[in-house]
Amino acid sequence: MSDETRTAQSRPASLYVHWCRIPSCKQWGGFGFSNNRGEPQWWCWEHYPHKPNNARIEAAEIAEMLR
Repeated sequence: MSDETRTAQSRPASLYVHWCRIPSCKQWGGFGFSNNRGEPQWWCWEHYPHKPNNARIEAAEIAEMLR
């Protein structure tokens, strides 16, 4: 495979800065996703709505032990 047909970048790549989407939070938004081709939504770990629920995981482990 050759990259001879590729054009060189005219400028260096830029960093996409994304903060937590909660207005009062000033932490880095390292967790996010996009449902469509629109702008992705970003959250810090504290506000991330899709993190695993520890109580649910612990209940599943207890239920498995009781089998």
